[in-house]
Amino acid sequence: MFYNILKCLNSEKLFSGMNINRRDWLKTAFLGSAALTLSPLEFLANETPNFNELKNSNETIRLCFNENPFGTSPKALEAMQKSLSLSSRYDFKLADVLCEKIAGNNNVKKENILVSAGSSFLLELITKYVSLDKGHIIIPDPSFTIFAPIAEFLGMSKSVIELNDKKKIDLEKMKNSIQKDTKLIYICNPNNPTGDLLSRLEIENFIKSIPDNIIVLVDEAYIEFTTQKSLSDLVDVYKNLIVTRTFSKLYGFAGARLGYAIGNPKLIVELKKLQSWSGAEISVVTMAGAIAGMDDKEFISKVLDNNQKVKDFTISEFNKRGIKTIPSSANFVYFSLENYKSDYFKKLKEAKILGGKTYEEKGKWTRISLGTIEEMRKYFDVIS
Repeated sequence: MFYNILKCLNSEKLFSGMNINRRDWLKTAFLGSAALTLSPLEFLANETPNFNELKNSNETIRLCFNENPFGTSPKALEAMQKSLSLSSRYDFKLADVLCEKIAGNNNVKKENILVSAGSSFLLELITKYVSLDKGHIIIPDPSFTIFAPIAEFLGMSKSVIELNDKKKIDLEKMKNSIQKDTKLIYICNPNNPTGDLLSRLEIENFIKSIPDNIIVLVDEAYIEFTTQKSLSDLVDVYKNLIVTRTFSKLYGFAGARLGYAIGNPKLIVELKKLQSWSGAEISVVTMAGAIAGMDDKEFISKVLDNNQKVKDFTISEFNKRGIKTIPSSANFVYFSLENYKSDYFKKLKEAKILGGKTYEEKGKWTRISLGTIEEMRKYFDVIS
């Protein structure tokens, strides 16, 4: 819906014969309808079939937002409870400890790290940065591109590159879509919603092949579900590379909100200029929990082990039903409803299960987040 509005606004015919330029009209229209509009993330939620009907029910099984169904680290929860007494004060010490620990875990320096209340805010911040002088962005589709409407609102143009026939992000087509004013290329790896994983070598070779004035934003929200090494150690080698990570998935901090970016120090300093107080939106409770959670190796191992077992079960059950899937390197599975004869989303609604939306009409491709084994058994009972 939001994209269709922007498409209409970008039509020159809309403004023919009008004594007002497009940008001024857009600002007026946007501000005037602020009470009636939603943020891009809220739009994504509302695009999920049956979301509004089921979102407030305690009985609803949520298999749509790639959350961690195994909870949050016990060590993190204990630290969070203890930190509540610090809530009346700004805690600068915890922020330093957090950044240093994140940097150490990623084999970079503290100056390479920028933290925020979730990686989505960092995607937004980077979008605002590249939009300062206007220009062009390149994004894959489907992917986690909630920042694209913000870029368009700020005057950026975009090229949307469809996945190739293997459901992989098409790096060659992205390269061929570069324009003189291209400012940003976005790569989600593993990609959301497909779960496909580009190799580290593929992405590094891609970065080498493009002009170094174009920022390559690699979203590694799900990289911890793989055995592949992060690109974080390359941010000082390739000055135009920036990597975003999140605590929402593996660590179970979707509600606590914490994400971070890894980039060369100069770029991190530039991004901080767009913040009144870098990292101030993160609570002391979240910071304390994250510091403790990173050390809870037992919990991390449990999540990864359970995720793989549930994923194997899920793919096996799809195969039994003749439902086509693609390999997943994340905590969700991408599959086709093309040969599914029943009303899939109606069945989920009746059973109070929130699943993903349809991402590709051709083949009716959709995604299901992995829940606990009990939740997935109920899911398959419902769709059988």
